[in-house]
Amino acid sequence: MILETIVSTVDNKGDVNFAPFGIKRSGQFIFISPYTSSKTLSNLDESGYATVNYTNDATFFVNCIIGEKKFQKEKCSKINGYYLKKCLSHDEVIVDSIKKDNIRPTFKCKIVSSYNHNRFLGFNRAQSSIIEACIIASRVGILNKKKVLSDLDFLEVPVIKTAGNKEFKLWKKIKLFIKKEIREKN
Repeated sequence: MILETIVSTVDNKGDVNFAPFGIKRSGQFIFISPYTSSKTLSNLDESGYATVNYTNDATFFVNCIIGEKKFQKEKCSKINGYYLKKCLSHDEVIVDSIKKDNIRPTFKCKIVSSYNHNRFLGFNRAQSSIIEACIIASRVGILNKKKVLSDLDFLEVPVIKTAGNKEFKLWKKIKLFIKKEIREKN
């Protein structure tokens, strides 16, 4: 199973990078498979650690995709990293091994500590649609334009039915971003 998270890593200069990431988890290990050109990959190579942030706030996903990553953060306890101040929980991980791949190497990371910060109050289908739209946004350059637009129409239904004001604003933001990306890539 893939879990949608926000992974935070730090480079040698101390700059923090937040990225939406589908991770896999097995026991005390988390598997992160970044693309070779990503900041997450270079930071994992440099530092050997990461923070996996669990959140049901779609704001983090949308803002990562559109490049607005000025999130409030807190220092981790067991690693030299940072977690999202408003996440539900986070795991601090250290790279245990790397499975090489020319496109997406896999970092097997050992969980060294886990923390719960906020109570989970339930699922909202609009938030799930927004997160799925973020995944589509990250792949606009490789997906068919008609498929992207069709998927957006499909995802908009639960937003219309279940969203609050915050989710409506996020939906508009990610939808505008995707349409702009489509225009620029075609």
